[in-house]
Amino acid sequence: MLKQILPLGVAIALAGCGGSSSDSEDTQSVAVTVASTSSTVNFYVANWQPSQGTLNVINSDGVVQESIAVDNINTASVSVDPLTFNSFEFIPDDSTLTCPRFTGCGRTVRGDINDLNENRLIDYQEPTAVTLNYKASAFSAPGQNTVYLSPLSKVISDQGYSAVAASLAATPFYHLTHSNLSASVEAEMVTNAFTYAAIIAGATDASFSVDNAFTDFATKQEDQQAWQDYSELAAQYVTDNLFSDQGNALLQNVAGEVKQTIASVTTYSNWQVRTQVTQSLDSRELLVDTRNIIGVARLQEKSYSDELDSKFEELEGAFDEDTQQTLDALINSLNEVITNYSPLADDSTPAGQYKLRDLDIDYSKSPYTWAITGTYDDLPISIDLSIPTFRVSGVLGDKIEGVMTASITNGATVLSVDVSELLIQFDGIDEVNELNPDAETGIAQLTSNVIITKAAGQLDGDLSLSLERFVNSFGEVSNTLSTFDFVGNYQSSIQNTDFHITAVEASPFIGEENDDLAFTFELDFPLSGASDFKFAYVGEAANLSELTSTDIFVSVQNRALDLRIRDVSGNLNLIAKGENGRWLDVKQKGRNYSGGLYFGDTKIAEVTAVRGIPGVLFSNGDFESLF
Repeated sequence: MLKQILPLGVAIALAGCGGSSSDSEDTQSVAVTVASTSSTVNFYVANWQPSQGTLNVINSDGVVQESIAVDNINTASVSVDPLTFNSFEFIPDDSTLTCPRFTGCGRTVRGDINDLNENRLIDYQEPTAVTLNYKASAFSAPGQNTVYLSPLSKVISDQGYSAVAASLAATPFYHLTHSNLSASVEAEMVTNAFTYAAIIAGATDASFSVDNAFTDFATKQEDQQAWQDYSELAAQYVTDNLFSDQGNALLQNVAGEVKQTIASVTTYSNWQVRTQVTQSLDSRELLVDTRNIIGVARLQEKSYSDELDSKFEELEGAFDEDTQQTLDALINSLNEVITNYSPLADDSTPAGQYKLRDLDIDYSKSPYTWAITGTYDDLPISIDLSIPTFRVSGVLGDKIEGVMTASITNGATVLSVDVSELLIQFDGIDEVNELNPDAETGIAQLTSNVIITKAAGQLDGDLSLSLERFVNSFGEVSNTLSTFDFVGNYQSSIQNTDFHITAVEASPFIGEENDDLAFTFELDFPLSGASDFKFAYVGEAANLSELTSTDIFVSVQNRALDLRIRDVSGNLNLIAKGENGRWLDVKQKGRNYSGGLYFGDTKIAEVTAVRGIPGVLFSNGDFESLF
């Protein structure tokens, strides 16, 4: 399914789709005027922070240009010189931050003045002792810019790094130029997540510092536990809000995008110093970037089509029917064994050796272990399972906690798993749901290394997933995926591809369980014509092959592009967003082309056609083909 995405055939089709609404091959009459430009900057800070304070505008030399008292940073706006690089710092008058997590921010000591109800817990919306600083550096494109301030944008800006590649976007996660409502909501939610994580991490550990944690991570220090904790808390913001009736309802529509941005920024390993290249209004760099991408696509369709087909068939083959059968055998065999030979069995089963059809089972207690060998559904299988914690309690709730290794063979397919964390925990009697008192609710968590060996190659990745078992508004028990993170590599004789796949249920309280999964895909995909090709996509897995309606991120030669492709009633539109706020709008119908090349809100050239060739016409009469 993925192999139909990367050939950007839709973009190429702009250069030669059949069906013409006009037989004319003359240049369309176009008047191009470059307007005078100005730049304004708006701001966003997460609402846990009091919004009144001082806004400092700092130029690229580090000199404060303006210091402005603002009543509300989220409604403030400043004018800056266009095509300049500035830093924006917000210093709140009131540094108090309230606990943002619905379940609270942990225990505290007796007599803590922030513990308003004196229960020795910092509850949701109670004050914390955490203080944060806000700053971000951004290039001011013509028109409106929005800068999203968080403690993470501050440390990245202070250390001079570029966050474009890490953000899987044409602009850093903390800066938007010409954008739509969806992009604005996504940026706000990402800012919330990185602020949320800083507050909770600081509330639970007074020594925590976003600055120190990020520095250890970016410079690849041996101890990165603080950054890992911060990253997990940022990702938790998404789950906590989706799975709570108190959560931010705006998150549902952008859950996949937010999750992918957080995952990419917190795992990106090649942080580079930001370069400040002087920009000219009528620069044609975006056309070069677009042609580089289209060039890769043309290579894929012609010279490299066989190569790409083979690579994607291999990747897809890692998850084929044979692999599914091995997964089914693993899950079903474990279910049968645990049901019959464990404390969950109807009768107390003593330790010993047992036979279950073609499986040999060596069952021990204190701790509980199972050595399972033989065949299941005619597939050779070997499982070693250890569960030190096996609690069956109606009061406290059942709890299973352990580790496992397993290997299942299906012809040329071998599935190997090494589970370092297995947790299944049900709520006790204190958590009985009024709509369904008999329901067992709780959580399941799994962390595992997964190796899938095929005849063609091997996939090796680390999988982390969580399930929430809860009662929905209809009184029905729902088992819903709350976290899915799969990072790894696929190697064969023809490819070495890194991948990062995530998923989350975007609307857990609506419809059937897991019927609104938002998937994200990120591939580092070296090609013969583009060794650094990177690709990212967010959406439903079933729509991956629908190039006529897709949003994707691609990068070649360290140049980022956001591509938005739409086909409505035969009208094909392409929007390509490049770095620093440049974007290209192409509308094609038959042989007619329209649109423009923009820098922020300023049109600098017109999209048209000359003798049927689509291109861009500049105000001085220059014409450059698009493809």
